[in-house]
Amino acid sequence: MKLLDKYILSKFLKTYVFVVGLLVVVIMVIDFTEKNEKYIKNDVPAEAIIQYYMAFAPWIANLISPITVFITTVLVTSGMAVKTEIVAILSGGVSFRRMLVPYLI
Repeated sequence: MKLLDKYILSKFLKTYVFVVGLLVVVIMVIDFTEKNEKYIKNDVPAEAIIQYYMAFAPWIANLISPITVFITTVLVTSGMAVKTEIVAILSGGVSFRRMLVPYLI
């Protein structure tokens, strides 16, 4: 794996983990606020709520994963374009198709 691949892949994975984590937290907070009244009304113990959200987080992360891949691709590519990194990569003799290899991984 070339240095360029590692650079783009690391930027992509960092952004992907951040976006997924952020969306999962937002969705869990919204879900908790919607169900909070029912938890209080039915005297649900805190351990059961924590256990529910520990199982809910991976499920929701898997559910939103396809759209977050798209969002991450757009964010990373636009960030590289703003810093003119794409122009530098293409000017350095790397073909556009070769530059897209880390995105396909």
